Amino acid sequence: MRRSLHRPRPAPPRRSPSNGRLQAARIVASIMAVSAIGFGLFTAAIGVLSPAQASHAFHNAVVAALLLVPSAPPVIAVARAPQRAIRPLVILAFVGVAALATMALSLTLDPFTLPFVVLVGILWALLPSRAGAYPAGRPSWILLALAAVAAATLVPYALAQAELQRADQTSEHAMFYHWLEMSFYAMAIPLLGLLSALRPREYRMAAWCGGVALAVMAAASLALGEYASALPTPWAWAALAGSALFVGLTEWEARRSRQSHGRAVGDRPLPARSSRANP
Repeated sequence: MRRSLHRPRPAPPRRSPSNGRLQAARIVASIMAVSAIGFGLFTAAIGVLSPAQASHAFHNAVVAALLLVPSAPPVIAVARAPQRAIRPLVILAFVGVAALATMALSLTLDPFTLPFVVLVGILWALLPSRAGAYPAGRPSWILLALAAVAAATLVPYALAQAELQRADQTSEHAMFYHWLEMSFYAMAIPLLGLLSALRPREYRMAAWCGGVALAVMAAASLALGEYASALPTPWAWAALAGSALFVGLTEWEARRSRQSHGRAVGDRPLPARSSRANP
């Protein structure tokens, strides 16, 4: 009996479960990124172009920034590299905590925000590994102090906006969940500041998201000071200066941490050469 000339074809490589979950995370994050950017730009455009939205100028500016600044960058980072998504996901988790806290304080479910929180939870469930969420390192005490100052200023503002959402049953601001979203925005900024203060080098993105978000709120308050929810002018100038100071100090702390890390690595003794190595 002659041996067959055809060799059996090798079985195709099986797709590992982790690869499938990473691909699913990429798809979910891409949908979130497109939605955040699209709705953010739409909100900014309609706030400028629609006469019916004239009374909501400040609210629309802040809601657009909420989508484009603290939400879109970490989601884009997850979509681009889901295998290294743990730190952007931590940022999104802090933003999600702010959303849940303000919905609870307002006794109102925001149909625009709640899907974002649910999708962040789905991304956490899809992530194969959560190692590195709290990396080794040291906090920055000066950044922690600045984050505490921001919290002392913005948390009372967030509580007041949440109270307006609870009490207001008639105005368009309440119908569009603007009070709640102002509260959400104000609560997210100090939380992002806290995260970046704990690990400035690893969570630089959190510092930039929180700092730019605060700067947008301050600039919108200066330009639209007569509108509902705008910060008083002295507080707006203080917020603008504080946002620049926080981001600048974060960059300084991150650079110093990198230099310290580089020196520590450079000071490590070289491994001894094996006696069996060729001369």
